[in-house]
Amino acid sequence: LRANSFPKNPAMVRVDSSRVDDEWLSMKEAEHQDEGEAEAAEATETKDPEAEANVHAEAEEDGEKDESVLDKTVLSDPLSDEEREVLTKLRQHETEVEKVRSAALELRSKASQSAVDFRSFTEAAQQVEDSTKVDPEILQRDAVSSQLEWPAKELKFARVLVAALDAWEKALAKGKEQLTAAPENAVIGESITALLESFQQMQVAQREAQASGSPAVRHADIGLTGKETGLRPLLEALLDKAQELEQLESFKAQLQDDEVRMQMLSDLKVQLPDSHVGKTEPLPLGTEDVPTAVEATDPVKQEEDEHLDPQKLWRAVHTGDESIVKAFVARKACDGTSRDASGHSIFWHAISFNHHSLAQYFWESFPPGSAGGIEVDEVHYRKGDTLLHLLCLCRPFNAEAAALFKRVAAKAPPPVFQKQNALGLTFLDIAIDTLNFWVLTFVLKNFQVPAKALLCNSRAPLRRLFKVLRPPMAPQAYQAPGPFPEHFRVAAMLQQDPSGLVPYADVAFDVGPERQGVATGRFLAHRVVVVAQSPVLFEVLEKMPLTELPKEKISAALIRVDERISQEVWRSVLQFMYQGTISVEHCSYLKDAGKCVELLRACLLYKLPEPLLRLALSHLFRLLPSSSPTHALQVFALCASDEHIKNKELSSVRDGAAWVLLHQAHIMFVDIEAPDLCEILSKVVRCLESTVFENPDQP
Repeated sequence: LRANSFPKNPAMVRVDSSRVDDEWLSMKEAEHQDEGEAEAAEATETKDPEAEANVHAEAEEDGEKDESVLDKTVLSDPLSDEEREVLTKLRQHETEVEKVRSAALELRSKASQSAVDFRSFTEAAQQVEDSTKVDPEILQRDAVSSQLEWPAKELKFARVLVAALDAWEKALAKGKEQLTAAPENAVIGESITALLESFQQMQVAQREAQASGSPAVRHADIGLTGKETGLRPLLEALLDKAQELEQLESFKAQLQDDEVRMQMLSDLKVQLPDSHVGKTEPLPLGTEDVPTAVEATDPVKQEEDEHLDPQKLWRAVHTGDESIVKAFVARKACDGTSRDASGHSIFWHAISFNHHSLAQYFWESFPPGSAGGIEVDEVHYRKGDTLLHLLCLCRPFNAEAAALFKRVAAKAPPPVFQKQNALGLTFLDIAIDTLNFWVLTFVLKNFQVPAKALLCNSRAPLRRLFKVLRPPMAPQAYQAPGPFPEHFRVAAMLQQDPSGLVPYADVAFDVGPERQGVATGRFLAHRVVVVAQSPVLFEVLEKMPLTELPKEKISAALIRVDERISQEVWRSVLQFMYQGTISVEHCSYLKDAGKCVELLRACLLYKLPEPLLRLALSHLFRLLPSSSPTHALQVFALCASDEHIKNKELSSVRDGAAWVLLHQAHIMFVDIEAPDLCEILSKVVRCLESTVFENPDQP
């Protein structure tokens, strides 16, 4: 090799050490392999008889070992005789087994697995077990379930869920029976305990199923929300019954050391009655005492129809049996004033147990104001709830509940609207807590004076929304675009020439408030520059004639900028149009919420470039919480207008402004007329409603 074939500068030689090491190791391994082959060849050539015999002996011994291991593998059976017999039976019922597999497969594909799905699943499995007479415990074994493809683990959770549902339905039926049971047969405390235990059993079963990770049960939803809605009024009715039968004290004594049950009652918002409150407590809004027993409107007729037992009426109201209820109404054995021993009317119970069609029937049969008509000022003597409270607590709050709310609200006297229950809540507070936007919107639209009284007071009820709504999300961060390249010197066109004129200017913007009919400022610009960045200005300038401007010594289109936009803000707009960027560091007004509102207004009115809009949004979002509520009102009015309400880019600032208005509504709207207030708040509610339902997965 020639010396000049190597680089003279050693520093320029780049060595891949990892590659060198790899090559070195491969070379070393090859060397050892060659040595081993050589030794083997040498041993073959010498052929030592004794060594060869030893090798054969070792080979035979290894063969015997391998053969014994193989025998064990082949001969060992993972199934016992009992399990093999079960498999044989089940394979004879392949059609039924396949139904179970299909049911499990269908469950796995569902986004939500209901109680009906689990019942169908477990019933299919039970049919197989009954047909084959096999022990379900054997089917749970891994060896059997794997060979049969039997969904053992998922069935286990599904059966726990179904068992919890069965216990709930049994406790529910018993609880409803207790409401009409004779005093000597009443076991109110046991019924309440059974209801609470079965409800907790369902909660635990659903939670464990969801946490199991099994595809067929991990999305379990057995309707706990709806069951909770039905449980609450039933527990309250049972507690009233216990108080009536003087069983309340003994039940309270049982609960005294039961923290779990007490917590459940608290979570369900069920209050234990005060022992000293008598069962004939007068209604807070009424002038008459609450009746303590069901009153037949026609005693003679009731004697003729002894089969119309008043207890049957209440049982029918609780269960929603319209045929029995209509029989009582037809015989005039009840009316809108009929109440049970706890002072609740048939109309109240129909709503409480979510039998809305039955409640509608009562309303039509016993119109308020007629003889025996429904009393719309009915109040729960212990909890202080009105019918409006009760309707706002309905779950689900569907079209039927809304129709009932309309009817009751239309007939309710003013004190009903302002009535606070025992917890200090009005019906509108409950609507706010439950995000019942329909009730809020309906009241703001149709009951404006009561609505203002409900919302503009020291309790600041609209702030309750902060507990259930997620905070507004920040807008996209502003990133200043790069300026125009140096060779594109469009900004230089704004500089005055030696004669004081702006070359080629053909647009004049009058900006700022007027003084003696003249705007306080005028900016010259070029049509070709501004129309390229504003479709609104393009449309205006396309039709606008030129005007002689003697002072500027030019003919130009004269545009009056919205008076609410200051010279400082419009100057920065033109700066962006001519430079392609805007420097935040040199834009001092961005710390002023009022000026940022002006920039937002300019962007929306003239459809200015996107970077300017993002600049306004990002700074307003930070400034609104600490700025004057009037700025929030201006921002909301701009972003919630019909033209911009669907603009998602404005949603962050629109929601932020709505939050400020909710926080300050009880103060800033006191002096506003009720119709104007309700119009503003209706838009706020509609805005928040769309935010909630368009982003259901966000916290």
